[in-house]
Amino acid sequence: MKQPVFLLALAGMIGLACLTPAGAAPDEAAYGAAQGYAPGDRSNWYQQQHIVGAYTAMETLFPTRAVRAGGDVRPLPRHPASPALPFVQAYLASHPVTGLLVLKDGRVLAEHYQYGRDAQQRFTSFSMAKTVVGMAVGVAIAEGRIASIDDPVQRYEPALADSAWQGVTLRQVLTMSSGVRFDETYDKPNTDIARFSRAWTQQRGTLLNELTGFKARDTTPGEHFHYVSAETQVLAQVLVRATGQPLADYVGEKIWGPMGAEADAAWVLDASGQEAGHCCLSARLRDWARFGQLLLDGGQREDGQRDGGQRDGRSIIPAAWVQAATHVRPQDTHLQPRRATPYLGYGYQIWILPDELGFALLGVHGQAVYVDPSTRLVMVQTAVWPKSSDTTLGRERDRFWRQLVMAAARM
Repeated sequence: MKQPVFLLALAGMIGLACLTPAGAAPDEAAYGAAQGYAPGDRSNWYQQQHIVGAYTAMETLFPTRAVRAGGDVRPLPRHPASPALPFVQAYLASHPVTGLLVLKDGRVLAEHYQYGRDAQQRFTSFSMAKTVVGMAVGVAIAEGRIASIDDPVQRYEPALADSAWQGVTLRQVLTMSSGVRFDETYDKPNTDIARFSRAWTQQRGTLLNELTGFKARDTTPGEHFHYVSAETQVLAQVLVRATGQPLADYVGEKIWGPMGAEADAAWVLDASGQEAGHCCLSARLRDWARFGQLLLDGGQREDGQRDGGQRDGRSIIPAAWVQAATHVRPQDTHLQPRRATPYLGYGYQIWILPDELGFALLGVHGQAVYVDPSTRLVMVQTAVWPKSSDTTLGRERDRFWRQLVMAAARM
């Protein structure tokens, strides 16, 4: 659409300030500004005064494996007519955001960093990594390494044959519908997620051994949504078995490099060298944006146009898989927005927004990649919410996303 005159008059203001730090971020002293945002160590990295530093230095705290960039970097040019969006600065001033990047049609509308962070640092994903795993499953199916989404998981990881996932299909695991009993309560010491995470946070045991210890189900597989981080670890184990490669190597070869990442990412490992597929893939903000753009483009890398106007595209993730992953089948009513949860729905390791607002990768403490196909908009936010989940901050983020979508619709 043609730009309104008043927007054209303000164009470029964000572009001029995109890479400059915003004003004072919220509660800088509480986040350790006086100590230079020191990341701490394994005994205290999760405390508020250390999380800014820790979330951009995970590879210094824990063992990691590189997810390799390929060297053929996808450009992210500036948007030619970036309108001034005053609500962006208002959001940054009130919300504990470490990084914010917004793309429209694959071009940068806004890019901001706070709390001393910058474009060269890697930002951890927490559960945004789950979507990367879900997309890798689609690639493995397309390559014939996994025969069917409706295969039982023990076909690929026999160690799970005596676990609660015995007989559960990949589809049911992808959609967090296995029925396995698992307490995902955060910020408490003895829940299932706390014990499960110790395999990488404390290098205690292995993630596979933790999986085999779950024996009970609460519901019949395929009938109810229940968010379980261990489900993604099941998929990670399946991928390792099916491909014969470490998860980070496979993702680097098939997704991260081909999509045009500008830098290697880093995935945390347990003591056995297995990636924590459910968590903690650290990458630059711009590479998270490139991944969001890849999903927006249906798994195709589209860098622009060749001579004659033809799109320069190549398939990385099958388009049919991205479509299926980001939509709910009519028969899966338990996965619909406002049914799976009071607000969100769920696809293949990805959240589906209500009100036709697209889909999202989400991680605790405020990490997010939002994608809206209707306005061709991608937003990446990395953050340092003091608590794993915060209803007030979550509503603010949702309201901000809606503002961005409305502004993009007028462009």
